[in-house]
Amino acid sequence: MKSLLNQTYAWTLQLAKSRYNLLFIFLFFFLDASIFPFPTTIIFITISLLHPSQSYYNAALAAIGMTTGSLVGYAFGNYMWLLPNGEFTAFAQYLFLHVPGLTIINYHAIQTLYLKWGYSLLCVSTVLPLPYQFFSVAAGVFKFNIYAFSLVTLLVQSVRFLIFAWLIIKYGEGVKLIFQKNLRIIATCTIMIGLIIFIYSILT
Repeated sequence: MKSLLNQTYAWTLQLAKSRYNLLFIFLFFFLDASIFPFPTTIIFITISLLHPSQSYYNAALAAIGMTTGSLVGYAFGNYMWLLPNGEFTAFAQYLFLHVPGLTIINYHAIQTLYLKWGYSLLCVSTVLPLPYQFFSVAAGVFKFNIYAFSLVTLLVQSVRFLIFAWLIIKYGEGVKLIFQKNLRIIATCTIMIGLIIFIYSILT
């Protein structure tokens, strides 16, 4: 895992040196919330460490990218998963047959989880080891109020990246070192949080 982190960091460092690094921030965060997962935390920290004076600007771009991208994910879930009569689309049925672990039983379990804890899940999404597209697509599938979803996404992601920006400006390279040294602990804790929420939603 640490090796993967270091490789991702080195790759992102090359992008951060580009004069188009602001465009990269928006693009990667847009894609992470819509159709393709990216290690957004590492990308944000790397670019901001290289250009600390623009950290708050990076935070604004990241939050906007995540919010606009999440609307694409929402639309995908809203229109590509269920037919108007409530039946699964051919695309959804294909995924049930070919994606390991994705079954109709698990689908209904996630639906129960989302309907009970939708706002809470969006708030803790910043620490769960899942791409945000999971939450944006699920919001569309389960018909979460799109205005509330957009607002919560913008607020939560803004707070997340503003905190990172503040830490980077205040502590600089120490942020990267803390993240690298405690990666396994961070990953274990976030996975445990996700499992606890999931199990609790099923039992209640």
